[in-house]
Amino acid sequence: MEFRTAKQKQKFQEESVGAIHVFSYKILNEHIKFLYPILGSLDKSIKQAMMPIPFEVYVSSMVFFSLIAGVCGGIMGIVATQFINIQPAIVGMMLPIISGLALMGMTFGILQVIPPMRVKNRAAKLLEEIPHFIGYMSTLATSGLSLEDIFKAIAKEETDEDIVKDARYITRNIDILGMDLITAIKDLINRTPTGPYSELLEGAIVTTQSGGDLKEYFNATAKVQLEEKKMLLKKTTESLGSVAEIYTILLIVFPLLAVIMLSIMGIMSPDLAGFDLLTLMNILTFAVIPLSGVLMLVMMDTMVPKR
Repeated sequence: MEFRTAKQKQKFQEESVGAIHVFSYKILNEHIKFLYPILGSLDKSIKQAMMPIPFEVYVSSMVFFSLIAGVCGGIMGIVATQFINIQPAIVGMMLPIISGLALMGMTFGILQVIPPMRVKNRAAKLLEEIPHFIGYMSTLATSGLSLEDIFKAIAKEETDEDIVKDARYITRNIDILGMDLITAIKDLINRTPTGPYSELLEGAIVTTQSGGDLKEYFNATAKVQLEEKKMLLKKTTESLGSVAEIYTILLIVFPLLAVIMLSIMGIMSPDLAGFDLLTLMNILTFAVIPLSGVLMLVMMDTMVPKR
């Protein structure tokens, strides 16, 4: 029990707003309010990514970290001018300003892109988890549980899947914030990327409000999701077949042809474009082929579903 409590405390600390975020909000909020309408789309991304930080606090943190990065970039530019003789002199004088602005812009841009990226990752995880959890929901509905009890049962699961986190979010809204079930689910829908999962939640609301059979609804939805999963796996298998052909050409046929060609060319000339042929063969053997193999593994890993 003590280990479980410590684990929950650590998870809460990881998901809470840091002190530096609060500090940046306190000192910058009044000065950057003009940015809130400009970055309005970021608010939706933060909510759909289920990031535990308010929109205003996140924007303040973006500006704060960008300013720090700009100062660091300026210092690096000053240090560089002390050790490197940059010509013309005007470029050396402007280097700290340029490097500071460049690092500031990069930091601001990266922080602005993080929420949309997390939304895409969350949408992909939900798409993978739906076929597995929809069967569980159907089983619970068959046992006679209401929709609220179904979410509470899922919330008790000791896993880190996004659907389990969402069930805990609904349970928290009901038990702590006093929301009714429909309002809690609608609040979650507003924080969920558009896709099959949000449609599942909307359908559950309609079924509950109309007095429909949740078991039949989840069973019908499960059949649709399983069929889509089968089609996705079929497409993945076909894509992996193409990758296998590319692997054969790139890592088997090409090295053999390259070695044969370089060996024949070595009879006529000892070098090629200023490079020794033996050096080129070593680069091909110890650099090009291993790097290509790693790239192929990364590509296949991104294509294969994790569940």
